[in-house]
Amino acid sequence: MTTHTSAVSLGLTLLLASMTTWVAGQTTYSPHSRFGFGELQSGAGISQFGMGQMGAAWMDRHHLNTRNPAAAAFLTRTTFAGGFQLRSEKIMEGDSATQGEIGGLTQVAFALKKAGGKGAFTFGLQPWSNTGYDVSQIRTDDTADEYQIAYAGDGGLTQAHFGYARKWEGTRFERFESAEGEVVDSLRIIAHGTSFGVRFEQRFGQLLRTRSIDIANPIFLDTRVETKDTHRSLGLTVGFGHERLLGKTFDRDRKLVSSTLLRIGGIAAIGRQHTLDRQNQWSSFQTLSTGPIEIDSVHSSKETFVLNLPLSWTLGMEIERNTNDGLRFRVGAEVEKTPWSDMGSEWLDPGVTFSDLTTASVGASLTPRSLDDAKSIWQRSTYQIGWRHSEGYITLSEGQLAANTWSAGWSLPMRGSRSGSSFNVALNWRTLQAGSSELGLREQGFGAMIGFTLHPFFKNQWLVTRKYD
Repeated sequence: MTTHTSAVSLGLTLLLASMTTWVAGQTTYSPHSRFGFGELQSGAGISQFGMGQMGAAWMDRHHLNTRNPAAAAFLTRTTFAGGFQLRSEKIMEGDSATQGEIGGLTQVAFALKKAGGKGAFTFGLQPWSNTGYDVSQIRTDDTADEYQIAYAGDGGLTQAHFGYARKWEGTRFERFESAEGEVVDSLRIIAHGTSFGVRFEQRFGQLLRTRSIDIANPIFLDTRVETKDTHRSLGLTVGFGHERLLGKTFDRDRKLVSSTLLRIGGIAAIGRQHTLDRQNQWSSFQTLSTGPIEIDSVHSSKETFVLNLPLSWTLGMEIERNTNDGLRFRVGAEVEKTPWSDMGSEWLDPGVTFSDLTTASVGASLTPRSLDDAKSIWQRSTYQIGWRHSEGYITLSEGQLAANTWSAGWSLPMRGSRSGSSFNVALNWRTLQAGSSELGLREQGFGAMIGFTLHPFFKNQWLVTRKYD
């Protein structure tokens, strides 16, 4: 990494550090988050979460896709999205179990787009990884008798991003013939659209981890190891999206009333250099009835790791069906691959290695009626369901981490809004485990996400030049 790049990365880190409180917050209670970078986040918005967190081919007119930088070009106008998350996590090992509740803001994202325009600027903040755990075990030793070993940690990495997307459309003439075969009319329609997008990203944050040993026998001193990891990197993500009209139906007035659309998309997070500054401090203390009293700071160290993060790619496909009575149905699937095993593991805990990440997602959504045809707000709402399976990027002695997430979502249009502004709700149930043993560490968690998608008011004319003062 050049000196200039390092200076830019450090400057952006300091500039954005004051903004992380809007996104940061403990959103995991997983003891597995103490390994590697913590628990990686998909980057999906709340409106995407209900459909299995898909993003590669998720091209929506009203909701911001925060995974594929090319998707913003399909928006109809300027869009703002944000939300909040609450989770309840249950940790099980054998017959014992513990439970905790956490929460915090999710992402804050903004797409700046002129109504009817082809390009869009995007920027925002979103969590990239989270760490949050506090676990302990009682063990015995022939020399020190009974002792407690405890692990605690918190923190996370935030991703700030700025990007641009642009769409190109292809048109064709649809010809209407009489019963005698004569062309009586023609209509120019949009047959397909293709978008490309690029997003510049700054990842930054701290992971704080503590490991302590509390020996019951008072003649022995207790020990503590505190580790502070400071992360930063600059990177680039590119994406594309393509939408094609497969089938269509017109009414007597030559108005398109039903259609079938095919969408494909892809995302590539370009490999990047990632800097990790690590500070370790070993200390000894005596545990009294009033609490621990530090006796001595035994040793401290500082080291820097320059990591080469691998290229990550995602491919997806979606089919949308719009009927003549206003019903809209969407179904899609995607797969994601990241070869984390190409990274060195010298900075990981002993016995922990990186492994290739593979993620598969499927999802579907249903909107009973369009804005013009709906008679009630329930008909205008969008209902989602999805599933996501992930073979994690970390392998422990018990095996590779694997997670299954089932989700459901609901987008409720705001009363009086005809611009597509909505309240968004997503519920999910997740299981996580390393290996297949029922005696090992297992996790189950329920999460609820509540957010909103806002479009401009004032006749939906943001960024339109005023004709009169």
